[in-house]
Amino acid sequence: MQIPYGPEPTSHGELLLPDGPGPFPVAMLIHGGCWLAGLGAMEDYRPMAQLLRQGGIASWNIEYRRVGHDGGGWPGTFLDLGKALNHLDILSRDHPLDISRTVALGHSSGGHFAAWLAIRDQLPASSDIKGDAKVSLAGAVLADAFIDPKVMDSKGLDGALYCGEPVLARLLGAEADAAPERLREISPLKWLPWGVPQHYVISSRRYPVTPGRLLADGRTTMAMPDYPALARSAGDDCEVSVIEGAGHFDFVEAPASDAFTASHQAVLQMVERIREGSG
Repeated sequence: MQIPYGPEPTSHGELLLPDGPGPFPVAMLIHGGCWLAGLGAMEDYRPMAQLLRQGGIASWNIEYRRVGHDGGGWPGTFLDLGKALNHLDILSRDHPLDISRTVALGHSSGGHFAAWLAIRDQLPASSDIKGDAKVSLAGAVLADAFIDPKVMDSKGLDGALYCGEPVLARLLGAEADAAPERLREISPLKWLPWGVPQHYVISSRRYPVTPGRLLADGRTTMAMPDYPALARSAGDDCEVSVIEGAGHFDFVEAPASDAFTASHQAVLQMVERIREGSG
């Protein structure tokens, strides 16, 4: 069922419930698309939603404003994500959802947004993008995701921008150098430890990180930090699954692939870890 969580044309999601009485843990699914309108859509994650349903996990597969949408970028994109997460509180009143076991699964730029939701509670009350945080994530699964926003405007071997056009200033509503606090507020690595478990599901083309390694098929030459190592050194519970030779879109578009299967399994394992931790 498609349900609005706000007034914007893109402010809606699809709630899919397993059979049975529940209450069910929830996977919030966040598609990618290089942070840009017109790339990626919630339809990308429908196969994952169906598979999670079979495993007893409800899914909240969302659409949201991105750069290029009216009101997208700063602060609209982030307010939409927060409202979508908060809406689980309302949905739980009419549906058998255990929102204390809400996990975000995000692919590519959707992984950046999943990571951002994991740190949203830490943002200052004065933040333009924090909103009213009524629901918090209990875990995050990040599928082949770059979570350092500086990658958005990095360049590849051919000199082309990572997303094919400038993104970061449009997402921030200002040039990054002129808005350091805004940049910090959308940079999950600046807020370690997150205090929630993380599971990175990554292609062997991207991980492990080694100096001078080409990433994203040479679309960026930016030096990448080892995200899981940073999380662990900060004290966070962090797991990594490396999928040999996986293509970037296998994680969301290829249900028969090892990458898709690993993403699904990571959500199942995350939900079980959260259940055991709360028992």
